[in-house]
Amino acid sequence: MNEVVDEVYSYLKSEMEKTKGQSYALAYSGGLDSSLLFALSDYKLIPYSLGFSDSRDIENVDNSSLILNIHVKKIYLDDVDINNYIDELYKIDKKITKLELGYELVLFILMDYISEKRVVTGQGADELFYGYHRFMDSPNLRNDSYLNRLLNVTLPREKKMAEYYDKELITPYLSPDILKIRYKITRDLNIYNNKNKMVLREIAQKINMPEELYNRNKTAAQYGSGINKFILKNLK
Repeated sequence: MNEVVDEVYSYLKSEMEKTKGQSYALAYSGGLDSSLLFALSDYKLIPYSLGFSDSRDIENVDNSSLILNIHVKKIYLDDVDINNYIDELYKIDKKITKLELGYELVLFILMDYISEKRVVTGQGADELFYGYHRFMDSPNLRNDSYLNRLLNVTLPREKKMAEYYDKELITPYLSPDILKIRYKITRDLNIYNNKNKMVLREIAQKINMPEELYNRNKTAAQYGSGINKFILKNLK
């Protein structure tokens, strides 16, 4: 465990060192994945969050802002023409499913409001570090197919979404160094005592992140932001 934690920590820290002295935005939800990247940047990234005003993500971000004494730029979906963004996203990928639309809309809309050219995201943390609840519910479920789809379908789409806004997407969890050791990041290292992503939680503890952040229960972006409810209600 310690060896893998040290390796992942070293590679993530190296990736975040590249952002020093420059202007990088962070897609921030207040959860473990984005909070860890934020901490490893010495809180130098510029955090942005998106959600309906009564959503769980906005509540989490408000709580994190108090804990860390930081300012997060928040975009409220209450004031956004979501249908227009849906139309534009379908132009980028006509084959996108309703399920994919939920989580991709969060990033797509967010990038429109970000001033910085480079946008750091926590993409890949769920697939690599067994973050989905289905991994805990199904002990024999492997992450191979999830990683392959992420690398071959989701990530290329999100790069096109970033290009649409003349942005560059930065995905530290999917750095070449980390992907090289993906075979070491096993299920048994990440799921323990009904908790997931234990490798990332160990790193968070190692760098003295507030426990309220690295032990917080987090829902997927489409649910935490409230955008999934909008899609189910309005999209046929």
